Amino acid sequence: MRGRQAARILHQETIAVSQLTDFDLDQDGKIDLNAVYDRPDPRAYYQTLAAFDYRIPAAAEPLFRRTIRAFRRARRRPSTTLLDVGSSYGVNAAILKHRYSLPALFDIYGREATEGIATDRLLERDRALFGNGRGDDSLLTIGLDTSEEAIAYASDAGIIDKGIVTNLEERALTPAETAALAPVDLVLSTGAIGYVGAQTFDRILDASRNRPWLAVFALRMFPVARIVSALRERSYAVFKLDGETFRQRRFANREERGEVLARLADLGVNPAHRESDGWLHAEFYLARPEGEPSGLSLPGLRPI
Repeated sequence: MRGRQAARILHQETIAVSQLTDFDLDQDGKIDLNAVYDRPDPRAYYQTLAAFDYRIPAAAEPLFRRTIRAFRRARRRPSTTLLDVGSSYGVNAAILKHRYSLPALFDIYGREATEGIATDRLLERDRALFGNGRGDDSLLTIGLDTSEEAIAYASDAGIIDKGIVTNLEERALTPAETAALAPVDLVLSTGAIGYVGAQTFDRILDASRNRPWLAVFALRMFPVARIVSALRERSYAVFKLDGETFRQRRFANREERGEVLARLADLGVNPAHRESDGWLHAEFYLARPEGEPSGLSLPGLRPI
């Protein structure tokens, strides 16, 4: 038995959300959520984000599913290997592969459902929940995150098929990690851009043998120009869904709201009816090799 798994079996998670909401701001002006990303099980993650009305994975699901269908038509493949960049505890895999809604995940990991349950018992429960035959076998999911605890739990519970713990802004892939990423068809992300940049995507694309598509959401406070430029250098066509933004979550406090609004002002981004209303907003981007028809029909999807 691995050391970290043995530690989880001895650990009982009892921290209430009220103890997890006093966050410092990170260097970008957002609250620092490392305290909930690096715990032995997901309950603090889901309970805290539910308190902030987190919703971007639910908003992303229909676009991701349409992208998967379009990719399969374009490549004539019945199955798809997904890489989720910044996967945390596998929320996108839980939704896309295991068909759980985000509200259902909030319920599954809510205080009423998990209070007093030791981590080893929660892991046993989740292995049953995510291994009950409801998973889509045509999707193979790989999670990539800097949190060893989050990847370990998602892997052990069967939420993701494979996990990689690394920061690709800081180091290259190992040979084993490169081999794991070789079959990737579609790269997804709902919240990593801003913390990862062109270096991460360059290293992923170097490893993949399939010239994968990318379907990612980026908060409006984080410019994507360097990532777009890096993709163009690799002969990728990049598209943005104009005229629509997606709520990620509510601001945690006035301090975070003020910092984000100041950053948007510096970027010349108008927050009216979006961030000024109390929400972080993201935009959707699609990238695929030049000359390859996307087959993804979305009003407002324009080349950039």
